[in-house]
Amino acid sequence: MNCEVCGRETHSTQEVLLEGARLQVCSRCASLGQPVRKVKSPDSASPPSVKTSSTQRRSRPPLSPHRYTPSRHPKRELVPVEGFSRLIRAARVERGMSQQDVAQRINERSSVIGKLESGKMSVCTIKLARKLERLFKLTLLEVAEPLDLSTGSDSSKTTLGDVAEIRRKKQKP
Repeated sequence: MNCEVCGRETHSTQEVLLEGARLQVCSRCASLGQPVRKVKSPDSASPPSVKTSSTQRRSRPPLSPHRYTPSRHPKRELVPVEGFSRLIRAARVERGMSQQDVAQRINERSSVIGKLESGKMSVCTIKLARKLERLFKLTLLEVAEPLDLSTGSDSSKTTLGDVAEIRRKKQKP
């Protein structure tokens, strides 16, 4: 049997919950998720329970089929451009504005602007990015390119570990 994360061949696997998916993983990858605990009541027809922390949110039930209509065109995923933090800071300094000035102009807190510029807040909402784009006349968001999951070998054997490695390589400058 193979680990569903790293692809290693193993004699025994453990079932874990990782990013919302139940996976059979090796002992090395088991620490990446939360162990699934089997319920031992013979008359119980419900699926096994999952250990969750008190801070973990419960997922919402899916929308009814009457309210959801899939788009004919896949949604474009927007991601921040490379150097997002540096661009914001450079544009602000070039215009002689303080972080408080920027925050006031776009109706945000100055601490948010400071965190964006320092890189401590690497993810911001599209709405906030659009406000900054309008203020500084910059392009801060771009359409994400689909990941090339081919690893040179048979692409049907791509594991989650391969995807993580590809993403890690794309993020490095």
